[in-house]
Amino acid sequence: MKTLPQLIITITLLLLFSLQMTSAQDYTQFSLPEGAKARLCKGRIEDIAYSPDGRLFAVASRIGVWLYHSQTGTEVALYTDHANAVRAVAFSPDGKTVAGGGWLGNDYSILLWDIRTGKQKKILTGNTSEICSLVYSLDGNMLVSGDGDGKVELWDIVNGKRKHTLSGHTNAVHSIVFSPDGKTIASGSWDYTVRLWEANTGNPIKTLYGHADKVNSVAFSPDSNVVVSDSRDQTFRLWDAKTGQLKQPFSANEGRVNSVAFSPDGRTLVAGGGGDVGYIQLWNVETGLLEQTLFARGNSVQEVLYSPDSKTLASMGGDSTIQFWNIGTGKEKLVITGHNLQHIISSLAFSPDGKTLASAGGKVLLWDVDTKQHKLTLEGHGVNTVAYSPDNRTLAGGGNGVIQLWDTDTGEHRLILKGHTETIRCVTFSPDGKILASACNDHTIRLWDVITGGEMQTFAEPNGAAFSVAFSPDSQTLVSSGFNGVVRMWDVGTGEPKLTLPNTGNGYTIVYSPDGKLLASSGRRIQLWDAKTGEKIQTYEQHKIKPEVVKSIVSLEKNRQALKRHKDAANFIAYSPDGKTLAGVGDDDQIRLWDVKTGKLKRTYSGHTWLVESIAFSPDSKTLASGSWDGTILLWDVP
Repeated sequence: MKTLPQLIITITLLLLFSLQMTSAQDYTQFSLPEGAKARLCKGRIEDIAYSPDGRLFAVASRIGVWLYHSQTGTEVALYTDHANAVRAVAFSPDGKTVAGGGWLGNDYSILLWDIRTGKQKKILTGNTSEICSLVYSLDGNMLVSGDGDGKVELWDIVNGKRKHTLSGHTNAVHSIVFSPDGKTIASGSWDYTVRLWEANTGNPIKTLYGHADKVNSVAFSPDSNVVVSDSRDQTFRLWDAKTGQLKQPFSANEGRVNSVAFSPDGRTLVAGGGGDVGYIQLWNVETGLLEQTLFARGNSVQEVLYSPDSKTLASMGGDSTIQFWNIGTGKEKLVITGHNLQHIISSLAFSPDGKTLASAGGKVLLWDVDTKQHKLTLEGHGVNTVAYSPDNRTLAGGGNGVIQLWDTDTGEHRLILKGHTETIRCVTFSPDGKILASACNDHTIRLWDVITGGEMQTFAEPNGAAFSVAFSPDSQTLVSSGFNGVVRMWDVGTGEPKLTLPNTGNGYTIVYSPDGKLLASSGRRIQLWDAKTGEKIQTYEQHKIKPEVVKSIVSLEKNRQALKRHKDAANFIAYSPDGKTLAGVGDDDQIRLWDVKTGKLKRTYSGHTWLVESIAFSPDSKTLASGSWDGTILLWDVP
C-alpha cells in the first residue's frame, strides 16, 4: 500500500505526463525555432528505442529526439538541443532520462534530457566523430557510445567524464549492447568484426571474425551465453559469448539483413532487412528453421526491437515509418508516420491562391497551408523542382531529364515533356501561363508549350550547367543563369539574346522583382541589377561559414560542388510578391531577409539542422517556407 507522499508523487507524474500528451496533439508546433510558426514533416529516422516500462518510444531523427506514446503513437515531446541531426538514442534503466548522440556538422556530443521536465540535464563532449550507437549499463551509471572512427567510449554518467576508450575497431561502430548479466559489452563494426569487452575494465575479451561485409547490429541471448550479429553479407551468426566460437550461421532468404534481436525467452531470433521488399523474419534458435515472415511497409527494415513486455515487436522501415506488430497474431497494430515523406526538400512552391504548398524531394507532396497536413502525393519519380501555373490548375515538376505536368485538382498526369538528357534544375511558368521554361545540367534552357507539350525554343548554356530561369512579368523576356556565373537575357518570341550580365558569381538562382524593374542573382553574393540596363544596383553579402563546418558537410555530401567552391555562397533567393523583401540562403544555412528599398537586413532565421535547399514566399508575402536536407519544411513569419 502506498503512503500519502508516494501517492502525491505518482499523481504528480501522471498529471505531468497527461499535460505532455495534451500539448502533443499538433506535432507541427513542437520545439519551433524563433520566428517559425509551423514545421511540416518530422525528419528522417536514424534510431529507435523503447523506454524500460514500455510506455514511451524514442526516435532519433535529423531534427532531434522525438518521444511518442507507444500505445497510441501520439507525439509527446521533441528535443532539439543538438546543433545538427541525432544518430543514436537510448533510455536510462530507470526510464527518467533519454540520451541522444549527434552526427552532423561538428556536433558529436551526447545530450541527456530529463523526461519529466523536458530539460537538458547533461552534455558529454570530447568525441571527434559522429555517434553511431548508444547503450546504458544495467545500473544506469555508465553510458557507452560507438563512433564513426571505430572507438567505443565508456562515460561516467555522474560526473560526465570519459572513463575508458576501447580501441581496436578500424571502422564505424554501429551497434553496442550489454550482456543481460552486465559483465560484457559487445560491439559490431563496419570493419566486418564483432568485439567483446569486459564491462568493468574495458579490457578486450575476444574478436569475432567471419562476416564478409559490414556488421550492422549485435544482440545477446537472455542468458548472456550467445551473441548474434548480422551483416550486409546477407547472413546473421550465433557465437558462443565465452569461447568466441561460431555456433550457427543463418542465411537471409530475402536480401540484406539490417538488424537482429533475441526474443525475451531466447527461443526466437528476429531479423529485419530487405531488398525489394521489407521483411521481418522469425527463426527458431534451436532448429535453425524460419518460422514466420512479416512483410513491412517500404523496401527494407532497418531496425527491430522487442517491447519490454514481450508482446510487441517494433520495426523501423527504410521509409522512416515505425510499425508495431502483435507478436501473437503477426498483425500490424500501430504505425507512426510523418518522418520520411521526403528525404530532402529540394524545391517549394505556393499555389497562387495560397492554400497549398508543393514540395519536391524525389516525389511531390501537396500540403494544406491552413491545417498544415499532407493532403496528396503526386505520382512521379526523381522530381527535384516544382512550379505552379498562374491559373492554379497545373503543377510542373522536373527531375531526371523529364518534366511532368499534373492537374492540381485531381492529381492526375496531364503531360510528360521529354527532351532534356540530364537532371533538370529549375522549372517556371511564364506569367501569362502559356509557356514553361526549364534549366538543365545538359547545358540547355528549353521553352515548352503548356497546352501541347511541344518544345518551342532551346537556348544553349555553353560553359556549364543551366541552374535557374525566370520570366519577366510581361512574359517577353527570359533570364537564365548557370554554373559559369553568367546571367543571360533572351527574347522569348525570337529566341535571340538580349543582354548578358557577366561576373555575377556562381549564378545559382535568378529572380525578377514583381514589377520587373530589378533582377536578383545569387552566387558568391546576392546582387541586384537594373533589369533593362544591366547596371549593378546593390550587393548583399552573406556571412562566411566556419571552415570546420564546411569540411564536415563536404565530406558527407561530396556531390555538392558549389559548397566546395564557394564557402560564403548565397545559394537560393526569393522575392516577396509585394516586392518589399528579398530572402537569401547561404551555405551557413541562415535565412536572411533584406529590405529591398533600404538594402538593410531585416531578419535572420535559423532552425534547420542540415543544408537549406529551397525557399518560397506565400502569395500574401506574410509567410516564408524553407525546405532542407533534414527532411522538414519550416514556415516563418515575415516581418
